[in-house]
Amino acid sequence: MKKPVKKVLSISLSLLVGAALLGAVFYYVGWKNTFKQIGSLHVVGILALAGNVFLTSLGWIIGWWVILRAYDVKIPFRRVVGARLSGFAVSYITPSLYFGGEPVRALIVADSSSAPITRIFATIVVERFLGGLSLIFFILIGGFFALVSPQVTQIERQAVLIGVPFISFWIIIGLIDFAGNFKWISRIIRLLGRIFTRWRGGLERAANKVAETEDEVYNAFAKHWRATLLSLLIQLVTNLLVYIRPLAFFYFSSRITLTFSQLSLVFTLSIIMSMVLWITPGGFGTGEAALIGIFALVGIANDGAVAFSLSYKFFELLVVAVGLVYLFHKGIGRMWHRVKSTSRHSN
Repeated sequence: MKKPVKKVLSISLSLLVGAALLGAVFYYVGWKNTFKQIGSLHVVGILALAGNVFLTSLGWIIGWWVILRAYDVKIPFRRVVGARLSGFAVSYITPSLYFGGEPVRALIVADSSSAPITRIFATIVVERFLGGLSLIFFILIGGFFALVSPQVTQIERQAVLIGVPFISFWIIIGLIDFAGNFKWISRIIRLLGRIFTRWRGGLERAANKVAETEDEVYNAFAKHWRATLLSLLIQLVTNLLVYIRPLAFFYFSSRITLTFSQLSLVFTLSIIMSMVLWITPGGFGTGEAALIGIFALVGIANDGAVAFSLSYKFFELLVVAVGLVYLFHKGIGRMWHRVKSTSRHSN
């Protein structure tokens, strides 16, 4: 079976699974109660949710734009917007919310920039890495409250004990590797080339490209540290907007005010669960099922948890739609051929 056909079948199956799970969730909580909760937001609440998603998206764009400018990758700001939203859209509809759209971003930028592709990839790596650092800041706070909260079950506490150190470990390893320019990733690829001699040539070429990208990433800490710090602060503000999403929704829908510890608990468990359960496009079905259990820990009813998820997903899907329209308009195939042709001539 050809790869495109496999992908279509895989996405179709994933959609069916998501629809079935979402249907089961509606049956469990009652769809009328869910939409009644959404309707109780009124105009001000809807504008608050839309503003939160808009500002979050703007934070992603500006945080990356700062890094691009520091690396002297000069492209029109509208292209930065299109590339970032297109990357988000691809990540959103694939099995991983946090990764997946990066090659698309790189391709869109490379199509209108003379900068080396390794430098462009480096800006994306730095932006994603800073996003991970800002996540860790909030996750560690939430992890503390999860461990001391009597409402958290033993299974959920174990998930926190495993998930938080696991995520933190790889972020710290990345920080040490990139800041010290130890080139562990390219070294591992070269080691694989010695083990699998059949693919030694290809792995060696890949290692050389990765090493170039690692050198460029190192520049973020050595040469562009001011821009890196500014981008990190922007990422912190962006994740703060995600952190307060439950506060905004439930205040306007039910006049419920969640405490700092409750927000921390919900944020941390949501991040961990999304990494594990984002197996359908948009996390439909799986995300709602997980949030029912998470919000139950802070006294939120099942229909409120589902209403919260669907409300924000509606506005996120608008962002996804903008990204996909931009991507289809530019034509991923045409961009790939142009970038390949440019790269071939430059060599």
